[in-house]
Amino acid sequence: MCLHVIFVTTSRGCSVQTIEEYILKKLRIPEGGNVECQRQIIYEFLKIRSFLILLDDLWEQIDLQAVGVPYPLGIVNQLERKVVLTTRLRKVCGEMEVSEVLKVACLQETDAWQLFKEKVSEETLSSSPRIETLARELVKELKGLPLALIVIGKAMYPKTDPIEWEYAIQHMHRSCCIKDNPLSLENVFGQHKFSYDNLRNDTLKHCFLTCALWPEDWEIIKADLDQCCIGLVLVDECDIRRSYTKAYSIIGDLRDACLLENWGNWYGFVKVHDVIRGMALWISCGYGDDNNKWFIRAEAGAEESISIPWSKPEYISLMLNGMKKLPPFGFDHRPMKLTVLCLQHNYFDGSIAETVKNFTSLTYLDLRTNLLKNICEELCSLANLEYFDLSHNPNICELPHYFRNLTKLKFLYLLCTIIRRVPEEVISNLKALQVIDLRTCRAYVGGGPVNFIPNIFQELGTLDHFKAAGIEADGFDEYETLREAAKLPIRSLRLGSLKRTHEFGLSDILSIKFARRTLYELDIIQSNMEQIIVRDESSYHFGALNKLLLWFLVNLRGLRWLGRSPTSIFPKLTCLDVNSCSKLENLSWVMYVPCLEHLEVRFSNIMAEAFPGTEHHGEIMSMDQESSMKSNGTFSCLKYLHLSDNPKLVTIYDDNVMFPFLEQLVLTKSPELIRLPFRMHRLPLKLQELQFYDVECWDRLECDEGVKYFL
Repeated sequence: MCLHVIFVTTSRGCSVQTIEEYILKKLRIPEGGNVECQRQIIYEFLKIRSFLILLDDLWEQIDLQAVGVPYPLGIVNQLERKVVLTTRLRKVCGEMEVSEVLKVACLQETDAWQLFKEKVSEETLSSSPRIETLARELVKELKGLPLALIVIGKAMYPKTDPIEWEYAIQHMHRSCCIKDNPLSLENVFGQHKFSYDNLRNDTLKHCFLTCALWPEDWEIIKADLDQCCIGLVLVDECDIRRSYTKAYSIIGDLRDACLLENWGNWYGFVKVHDVIRGMALWISCGYGDDNNKWFIRAEAGAEESISIPWSKPEYISLMLNGMKKLPPFGFDHRPMKLTVLCLQHNYFDGSIAETVKNFTSLTYLDLRTNLLKNICEELCSLANLEYFDLSHNPNICELPHYFRNLTKLKFLYLLCTIIRRVPEEVISNLKALQVIDLRTCRAYVGGGPVNFIPNIFQELGTLDHFKAAGIEADGFDEYETLREAAKLPIRSLRLGSLKRTHEFGLSDILSIKFARRTLYELDIIQSNMEQIIVRDESSYHFGALNKLLLWFLVNLRGLRWLGRSPTSIFPKLTCLDVNSCSKLENLSWVMYVPCLEHLEVRFSNIMAEAFPGTEHHGEIMSMDQESSMKSNGTFSCLKYLHLSDNPKLVTIYDDNVMFPFLEQLVLTKSPELIRLPFRMHRLPLKLQELQFYDVECWDRLECDEGVKYFL
């Protein structure tokens, strides 16, 4: 039995270093610096273990020994070592010295028809006497390609007019006449373009093409994709909550069209199949004419020489390359058309401003996660800039006075900087500003006091188009100024360094107007309170709160409910993330949060039972409130549960707890855990994924007879 199964998506241009980083991530081992150090770490770990490594979509030879894979493969000293790879190129099999080759052919007609029929539905096929005959003809045009059958099948699901089916057949026939080889990439793209063409409006189409800005096979954070679509003004509603809701629904529409797929846990990610991403780039660049309107070299690697035809692109993405400088351009090739530039996750410092200042048509600039120490005046000369992301440049400590020159700026993100100074009238001069995020990392790095609160609240209040802010209060002095922001549309609030009290009243936040109306995310971090108290002082509740984060509350023992219930306070809470609350005793109250779908609990050092019965709630509430709370059942919406690094955790719940909609369960690094959280008569019928740290953990866990067989 292989104790360690490691799945690595390699893709085109994948390097030894990239594969090492994937393997270390999958093994939950910290990265070890340079390539040789990482090779040694992987080798030492795997040489005494059985393993199966799956390399998906390999385009060229990779030296597995350079990665750290111990040789010889096979059975060595009773250890089983296997490497399996998939590739489109037979020569790769020879270069990798593959011992057994299995050719995966396209589907035969019967299997192709069955797969297509599942996606298009019997109801559609029976809606007209002609449609099934036309559907079979369409399946033949798809040449047995599984992805095409799935994507086109979903696109045809609502089509009940035979004329629409005839058009689809004509489209497929034309697309397979591009080249002699019906399985060439351009022919495949032409087939899949039918699904793109059937998206109901241009907004959906442009949002789909935007996904190609990220690297191939990248796990795209949904919130980043939402923010990008809003920043490109593809989504522009009257308030930010509606904009995010629409952007989120667009992701759902693209997923339903099989152009996006969910990835990882429920809350976080989507992916684009590499063929679908290739089609998006093919469409963006003029259907194979290579017009260079989009120039994408995301995660190509710092060592790759990148030459950009600067005078042609409108969109450029160079994210995740470890770059320090941009490729040069001559005076005759100035980037006059460039409007979108994605440079996040590189090593650019302030010197990049000398190059970027020439991009006078730029409207969208993402410099997130770089090495900028200040905001240069040259960057503030980009008169057409509407979107500017400087997040995760942790040395930026002020907005300069010349920042006021960006009068068209609509979106400004300064998350995880250490901004301490904003000169007066800088913000009020940004007349077009709609969104600003000023949540810094001062609470973590000790950045010191700021000088712009509450003045900045007053200036934001003067802006006619303002829709949302992310703000923070670091310490009680800043916390007490939050009432100055009561009328502002605060979307995200971070509270940190609340050191002066053993109790913190959640009702105090609810007394501020924005908390009841617009607050979507609340983070409470790096503070000393022992209890968070919820008092029955009003009927207020968090009307929009979706995400609650409790991090590094090292003395917190729990939440105490005095006359209020979690159901009434958190009617829309969807995600709860608890991290490094080392004295937390339990989280029994979360069982009854009505919309909770995602729950993570990590590094709770004394927690023995995560969700005990109601006698452990520490609550004082009426019998009617408690009865109403219990009537909805426990975890009525929970889909994702992650419990890790809880060294004293013995059991997860008592016999009254159920997880009717649980899809994914992660249980890692909890050595005292002795029992699976399921009973034979209460199995999670929707469970799709179980993750454990190792096989020994799985073997150790007790459960009712038959439970493990069911799972």
